[in-house]
Amino acid sequence: VDLPGILSTVPLPLSQGVLLSLVQQLACDLGNDTSQKLSWVAEAAMALNPSDALIMMHARPILEQVYQMLVRQKATLTSPNEVNNVRMVMHVMSSMLKTCR
Repeated sequence: VDLPGILSTVPLPLSQGVLLSLVQQLACDLGNDTSQKLSWVAEAAMALNPSDALIMMHARPILEQVYQMLVRQKATLTSPNEVNNVRMVMHVMSSMLKTCR
């Protein structure tokens, strides 16, 4: 799947609810295909609008959950490159959480 291509389409073909669910589901199993999933989580999260009325109520708890999953995943990694990738996605999540109401 060309997720960056899909996410760059205007108008975005995925709803905010689908994007939020995608971020959550990808973060649930970061132990497999870690690099690919981290990339997709970051791409999908950057396309999210946490202030969207359809997801506003759910965005903060889900993004907080994803952040905690990233913290746990980071603790299990030994590769400096993967640790840096997780840290980058954690910064994206942190930024998204700041925009949640």
